[in-house]
Amino acid sequence: MLMNWKIVVPLLAVAFIVTSADVIAGGVMDADMKDQATRDALQFAVAEYNKGTNDLYVWQMAKVVKVQKQVVAGMKYYFTVQMARTLCRKGGVEKDCAVHQDPAAVRTTRLAWSQICLCAILALQLSASYMYSLRMVHF
Repeated sequence: MLMNWKIVVPLLAVAFIVTSADVIAGGVMDADMKDQATRDALQFAVAEYNKGTNDLYVWQMAKVVKVQKQVVAGMKYYFTVQMARTLCRKGGVEKDCAVHQDPAAVRTTRLAWSQICLCAILALQLSASYMYSLRMVHF
């Protein structure tokens, strides 16, 4: 009987730890826009989106549709946002840019941003369906 407890107690402890974990590495979960790290990641992703377009005008985030995050060797964010074209030209000094009123100047876009430890690589992949994947890695 004593031998069974030596096996059962560690197994119960492991089961408790696994089931009570809030974050599972590799699992995609909804993210909260109230979190500063999530807002910073979105701001960076929008800036990189503008760098990656050939448009003469700046695009800004009009509406957040969905935000998710994934724990990898750091944190990976997936943003589905509506981007609106502004009346401000790229390279301009305007801080407050009015959104263009043309409905064709709004598009739903998916941005992904990763922050992984120990690297400094930035890649922007564009596809015909306006799916943008931004990966940022820090050394």
